[in-house]
Amino acid sequence: MNRILYLASFFFAGLLMLTACSDGPERDVEYTIYTTSSTIELIEGEEFQITASPTTQTFTWETTDASVATVSSTGLVRAISDGACFINITSSEGLKKSIPVDVIKSLPLEGIEVFNKANLTTIDALPILMGKTIVLAASPMPSNYNEKVSFNLIWESSDKNIVTIDENGIVTPVYYGNAEITVSVVDKPSVKKVIPVEVLENPITAINVESGLVMKLNIKESVIPTISPSDYAVRDSSLVWKSSDESIVKVNNGEIDPVGVGSAIVTVSLNSNPSIKAEIPIIVGLNPHFLDRTNWEIIEWNSCICEEPHYVYLNRTPDKMLDGNTTTFWGSKWDDPKPLPYYFIFDMKKEYKIYKVSFTKPTNASWRGNVKNGYFEISNNNVTWTKLSNWSVSSNDPRTHTFMQDGSSARYIKFVISDFFTPTKNGAQCDIAEFNVFGEE
Repeated sequence: MNRILYLASFFFAGLLMLTACSDGPERDVEYTIYTTSSTIELIEGEEFQITASPTTQTFTWETTDASVATVSSTGLVRAISDGACFINITSSEGLKKSIPVDVIKSLPLEGIEVFNKANLTTIDALPILMGKTIVLAASPMPSNYNEKVSFNLIWESSDKNIVTIDENGIVTPVYYGNAEITVSVVDKPSVKKVIPVEVLENPITAINVESGLVMKLNIKESVIPTISPSDYAVRDSSLVWKSSDESIVKVNNGEIDPVGVGSAIVTVSLNSNPSIKAEIPIIVGLNPHFLDRTNWEIIEWNSCICEEPHYVYLNRTPDKMLDGNTTTFWGSKWDDPKPLPYYFIFDMKKEYKIYKVSFTKPTNASWRGNVKNGYFEISNNNVTWTKLSNWSVSSNDPRTHTFMQDGSSARYIKFVISDFFTPTKNGAQCDIAEFNVFGEE
């Protein structure tokens, strides 16, 4: 009955068109099959239901290659294997339509690769230092998987007392030991990766202390070591203090007690690893102090800018090293420097025990100085000389440098400059503002 009504309505519409446009061209109406999809793409194993119309007709379904895709009598298409074919549809009134089908090989999500987010290094096991953190990230395996599974992850720690990991993959050690981190796919928990984790000590590599101490008898001082690295993390960070001569100095947990006049060495070492240590040379005197230089003289030198007549007015003579002013200074021969070494002989007028020697470069111009290394010599008669020590500085930046000595006694001290930072012609342009000795009679 529906088909008759359909034909009657079509016939009536045609009469109206002929009446309104009796002189127009003839028109053919095309019958066709309408489907819910004109092309189909599937992954192996997937299914897709085709719906066809007009619903007043019945349809038969055929595949051009059943090894690629099959189709049921109701239009249900099932993907079999990688390839392409057509699903042919024929209506009960003889209408035909073909739908192309493309079947893609199934690539299931099979695994997870974990890597260090900072440097993209693959992580299969994770040793981590206490106090450090690391951010982990993950990618699917294979990377081009097409399984209908979202790559949403869950990160878990097997022992949160050892290590934790948050939803962003940030790994934080809690205590030393071993644990496991597991990452799994939310919608496919069977896909996971387990990372063994070992939380290790961040070891102490060095102990740094003062290069030396000159102490007054019975006046205690405390030494606080600097531990490297600053972010160390160890089970046992305790230190062991020892004195080489307890008749001179005693030491208790960094407090140094000078009990006798003389010299000794205090050693501080790591309890858990005694090879990590530092030594502090110590001299104990009755009244060590910076010596009064009022009557000192510089009795000999070998280079001065004052040797060049046009620079005499600058008054940069050796005696400026004894005037107590860090903005006035000696300068070496400037336009035509002499070859090194440069030297000065200081007459201290009486014999002193020498505990420290220091010099200061001009403080009103940071580029001045330019002295790198040399040595000190001592004498009691200005004839026979003995080397006291070598000296060296790492850069021209600090203005004052102090060098520990062994307490040797002398009246004369020779300050020798043997190398420099910036060369000029056949020598160097050097400056020294002050020269001091720390000692006692």
